[in-house]
Order: sequence, then structure tokens, then C-alpha cells
Amino acid sequence: MSENSEEKSTIGARLKAARIAKGLTIDDLQQITKIQKRYLIAIEDEQFDKLPGDFYVRAFVKQYADTVDLDGNELLEEYSDELPATHAETYVQNVDEVQPTRSASRESPTTPAGRVRNYLPTIIVTGVVVLILLFIWFMAVRTHTSSSSSSATSSSSVEVSSSKKSSSKASSKTSSSSAKKTTKKKADSTKQAIKADGDSDTAYTMTNGAKKNKVVVKSTKAAWTSITTNGSQTWQGTLTANGSHDVTLPSNASTVKFQFGNAVATSVTINGKKFDFNPKNSTSQVRTITLTIK
Repeated sequence: MSENSEEKSTIGARLKAARIAKGLTIDDLQQITKIQKRYLIAIEDEQFDKLPGDFYVRAFVKQYADTVDLDGNELLEEYSDELPATHAETYVQNVDEVQPTRSASRESPTTPAGRVRNYLPTIIVTGVVVLILLFIWFMAVRTHTSSSSSSATSSSSVEVSSSKKSSSKASSKTSSSSAKKTTKKKADSTKQAIKADGDSDTAYTMTNGAKKNKVVVKSTKAAWTSITTNGSQTWQGTLTANGSHDVTLPSNASTVKFQFGNAVATSVTINGKKFDFNPKNSTSQVRTITLTIK
């Protein structure tokens, strides 16, 4: 065996040495990468079985390497034999919470009194509607009778009135059209919008959001995700396939950073509207997206 092979350091030792050379502590690295401290220590000790799963071993190692100025892809290639192989359908189970299933059963009333109570709201609403229709019919008949009497008094008055009505209708249509346009402009100006900052596909700005924006993260496959608000971590966890997690951002949120371990399989909605954070169809699995809220 050659001397170079004997002196080749392990991947954990190499990463640790690069971290120390960069002057970073484990706590510093956790703050930068948002990877939990225990996972970083496990990587340096090469205890890969302590990580969430084989897929995340390579994802976290690459992110660690890039942060300490090493080439993550080159490092993965060089130590591919030492790292666990990944499989498309081998992932971790959800480590944070399992959404409970809810089942509710409704008992239908079986007694006559119960059936009457069940239909009572419908009967009341129907009665109110009938009364309203009768009132409208009465007012229409009264207006029609008054109009006929005025028409018989003077034909010239009718002609003048007709001219005035036509003018009034035209004016009313113009006013109505203007009012609709104004309303539409106001609605558009208050509608939530998310746009990319220039040509960037990692930085976006959201306007006209809610007071407390609700974020829903979904994944078609197992995926690790981290959400940081104004520099403080709001939530971090791993979703199972077809899993989801809801996060309500604080009212003072101005900057939100999303970190995805499997971006291709992850989708995000904000206040019920899709946040398209991958408009250029990037195939990168590990991505960091910054959203500025105004």
C-alpha cells in the first residue's frame, strides 16, 4: 500500500480540520447551516447512523463542506465508498409529529320532534324569502300604478322625462363603469403578490400579505425543511412522503429563510396561495430561499 493511501484522512477528520482552520465552532456551524449540532458532531465522528437517513448523510455532508470552503461534490465523490448509499424510497419517518386522524360521526334524529328541529331552520328561511318576495311584488305594483297615472296626465312630460331618464342612465352607466375600474384597481393593489428579486431564483419579495402569514409546507417524498424568521429558527423538521406542516409567522416577520433538503419534492403555500420558489425548474435538492415581506 502506498504512503499517500496510508496518510489519507477520513472524511470526518477532514471536515473538522477545515472547520477549525476557518475558525468556526460547532455552534457557529449550526447557526450558519441550520443543521442540528448533534448531526454535525455525528458527521465529524463518522457516526452516520445517527443522522435522519442515508439521503441526508450526503445532503448534510455537502452543506457542511460548502460552508467550510471545501468542494462538496468533489468530497462526496472522493469518499463515496465511506458514505452510505442512498435509495430512492429509503427515508426517515417524521421526527416531529404525526398528524392525528380525526373521525366524527353524526347521529341523525330518529324521533318526530328531532326531525322537526332538523327542518325548522329551512322552514324559517323559506318563510322569510316568501315575505321578501311579496314585499317586492307589492312595491312593483304600486310603482307601476303611479307611473301609469303620471303618463296619462301629460304626454309632453313623459317625453321630457324619458329624455332625462336616458341621460341619467348613460350617466349612471359611466359612473358605474368608473366605479368598477376603481374597485378593480384597489383590489389589485391589495392582492398578495410574490415576485423574484431581479433575475434571482433564490430571493423573493412578498407584498400585501396577511398580518400573520400562514405557511404550509408539503412534500411528495420525505424531505427535511427549516424555516427561519428574522434570524431566529421558527421550525425545523423532516416530513414523511405526502406529509405536511403548518407554520404561522409572527406579525413582525420581515425576512423568512427556507432551507430545503429535498427541494424538488417540496412545495410551499402562503396564505393559501402557491409560492413558486423554483420557476427555473432547478434540479438541486438542497436549496436556500430568502423571502422578504413588505
